[in-house]
Amino acid sequence: MDTVSNVSQAHVVIVPMVVTTIIAVILTLLRLYVRIRMIKLFGWDDFFNVLAMLALLVVMGLVLGAVHFGLGRHIQFVAAEAARGVMLLRICEFVLIVSTVFVKISISLFLKRLFLSSKRWAWFFWAFIAFNTITSLLDAAAIFPQCKPVQFNWDKSIVGGRCWSDESINAIGIAQGSIAAGTDFILSLLPTIFLWNIKIHWKIKVGVCGIMALGFASGGFAIARTALVPSLTATHDPTWDLVPLFTWAILEATFGVIAAAAPSVRPLLGFRVEATSYAKSNSRSHSLPLHNMPSVHASRLSFSGARSKPRDPNELSEEDMNSDGGSGNGDMTTWGDNGGGIMKTTDVHIVRSQPINSGDGKLHSSSVEKLVG
Repeated sequence: MDTVSNVSQAHVVIVPMVVTTIIAVILTLLRLYVRIRMIKLFGWDDFFNVLAMLALLVVMGLVLGAVHFGLGRHIQFVAAEAARGVMLLRICEFVLIVSTVFVKISISLFLKRLFLSSKRWAWFFWAFIAFNTITSLLDAAAIFPQCKPVQFNWDKSIVGGRCWSDESINAIGIAQGSIAAGTDFILSLLPTIFLWNIKIHWKIKVGVCGIMALGFASGGFAIARTALVPSLTATHDPTWDLVPLFTWAILEATFGVIAAAAPSVRPLLGFRVEATSYAKSNSRSHSLPLHNMPSVHASRLSFSGARSKPRDPNELSEEDMNSDGGSGNGDMTTWGDNGGGIMKTTDVHIVRSQPINSGDGKLHSSSVEKLVG
C-alpha cells in the first residue's frame, strides 16, 4: 500500500459548496421579495424553490458535520470517527436527491405557467414532473436498504453485514445520474424553444435563455458525478475518495436552485411591475402582471384621436419577462392564444372643461366622458 500523508482536501468541497449555497439563498430570498412584496403573487413554483433552498442548507450542515468527522482526510487517520462521517454523507445523498426533485418541480411549474397555453404542453410538464419525481425518489429510497443491517452502509466493521452487488449499486447510480442530466438539459432547452418565435428584444431573449442555461451546468455536474460511481462503489477510503463525488453532486443541486430563482429577480433591476385583474369565462379571477395598461398621458392621446397599435400576440415586452408570469395557477400564461377566453376591461374617465352656453346668458364649464375599452 502506498504511503499517504495526513492531509485534508476538505476545502475542495467546502469552498464551492458555501459560495454557491450563499448565492442560491440570496437569489431565492430576492425571488420571494419580488413575488410577495412587488408582484404580490406567490405560486407553487416559488414554494418548491424555497423547499429546495432549505434542503441545500440541510446539505451544507451535513457536509460540515462530515468534515468534522474526517471527510477530506484518509480513513486511517480518522478511523475512530469515519463511520459517523460516512453516515452523514449517506443522509446528505438522500437530501440532495430530494432537493433536485424540488428544483425541477419549481422550474417545470414556472415554465408551464409563464409560456404555455397548450394543453398538450401542460400534459407534457405534468408527465415530466411525475417521471422525474418517481425515478428520483425510487433512487433515494434505495440508498439505505443497500446493506443489511442498515448501519453497514457506513460501518464496515459490523460482523455479518452484507450489501447488494457492486453491479446493482452501480446500475442504480448510473441510471439516476443519467436521468438527472437528461432532465436538466431538457429544462434548459425549453425556454429557447418557447422564445424562438416570440417578438422580443434580443437582449431579453439572450438574458432569459442564458439564465435558464445554468441548467446545462447542472447537467454537466450530474454527468461528472455519475462517471465516478463505478470507481467509488467498493472504495476502502471513503472519507477521501468521496470528496469529488459530493462536490459535483452539491454543485448540481446549488446551480439548479440558482437557475430556478434567477429569472424572477429581474424586476429588481429597475423595471416597473404593476398588477391588474383578469377574469376567465369560468368566473374564477386571477391576478396577473399588468403589461399594457395605458398611462394617463397615453389615455389623453387616445382620446385626442391617436390610435394605439394592436399588440401582436407573439410580441413580448420587457415587462412581460420581468413580471414572471401570473398567479400560481398553472392555466394562466403571460401571453395566450387568441381564443383563450380572457377578457380585459378598462374604464377610463376623462374630465375636460370648456365653455358651454346654457341659453341663459351664462357660461358653464363641465363635461364628463366615460370610455370603456
